[in-house]
Amino acid sequence: MAQFDNHIQSNFMTLLQNVIRLIANAPKLEAVAPTILREAIALTGASAGFYTVLEEPSALYVNNLTEDMLPDNDMLIASVEGLEQDIHLSTNLPEPLHGSFKGWLVVPMMHKHELAGVFGLLFSEDITLSDEASSVLLSLMDSLTIVTSSEKSSARHYKVTQNQNEFVRIVSHDLRTPLTSIRGFASMIESAEEDPRKSHFADKILSGVTQMTSLVDNIQDAGRYDPETGFYEMERTPTDLIEMVHGIVRNHLLPAEKEDLTLRVSTSDNIPIVNVDNNMIERSIINLVDNAIKYTPNGGEIEVGLEKKDDNLLITISDNGYGISPENISQLFNRHFRIRRREHNRVKGSGLGLFIVRSVAHHHDGEAFVESVEGEGSTFGLRIPLKGENLLGGVASV
Repeated sequence: MAQFDNHIQSNFMTLLQNVIRLIANAPKLEAVAPTILREAIALTGASAGFYTVLEEPSALYVNNLTEDMLPDNDMLIASVEGLEQDIHLSTNLPEPLHGSFKGWLVVPMMHKHELAGVFGLLFSEDITLSDEASSVLLSLMDSLTIVTSSEKSSARHYKVTQNQNEFVRIVSHDLRTPLTSIRGFASMIESAEEDPRKSHFADKILSGVTQMTSLVDNIQDAGRYDPETGFYEMERTPTDLIEMVHGIVRNHLLPAEKEDLTLRVSTSDNIPIVNVDNNMIERSIINLVDNAIKYTPNGGEIEVGLEKKDDNLLITISDNGYGISPENISQLFNRHFRIRRREHNRVKGSGLGLFIVRSVAHHHDGEAFVESVEGEGSTFGLRIPLKGENLLGGVASV
């Protein structure tokens, strides 16, 4: 590294000391990022700069720029894909920056070995960066990485805490009803002696036990399958999904109040044997069937479908039930979300079934989806890509 005089060294040391003091006093991105961005521009002679933080908690900080001048996040991610966390200089600017600047300095910011953000400085003239400036800039980037990682860890902790609080609230609420029912009907059986209603009381007890079992299963699977916090290790096996969905529909018991529902299967002839986690896929289909039964009035129709479309396998569950409004569709697969409508007042559930479906889809590099028209019905499903490990003999995507 080139030598530099004591005056310059003193300025650089003062800058780093000020940044460290700022982080110690206010370790928040909203306080630290604009300062580091401003100092980095002054240090390098850049014309403008930005720092975008991807995913939770997403944020964007700009200096001498407007947000509409920047590429979208997908384009920024593509621009730094494969680069290590280091300083990279280039004249190959993505649109729309290409027409306004001559080159850029870009740093991929990492958190737990994954891309967490993109830091960029934009230059109107040729980029010149001394060894001293590079060293100080790397120290600034290290400081920014520390604060970014801290913020993301705090956001994750907050999310986990919120989920736990919601979990306790839902469990305490949803277990109270079946437990009260079981206690009441068990007392009736105890005192009924030869009462012909004993069979009815026993059925009610079994119904309560089934309801509690389903709730406990969903709680367990939501925790195990969660892509962010789960601990489940997938066990892929060759799976005949046609046989699976026929078995689910054949063995599914309709509740007494929905005994006139029609439940059927529709499959294409070109469905391949796939290499998936049998338990996860079966659980997600059962959740979707249960969901359709809950929200379809008695006398309605539910169809479980399998279709190969392009390079994807579509597993769909369609109904002609109440349907879903556009404002609720975007939240359906979130943990604990439930639609509040008069028709749903008697529907029991933890709000975890669809969250599990989305988690299962993500574990298979796919996605969960829903199409619905309010008052006409809904189609829920999983889109599983027919590539990589999902194919027999396939390997994981790099």
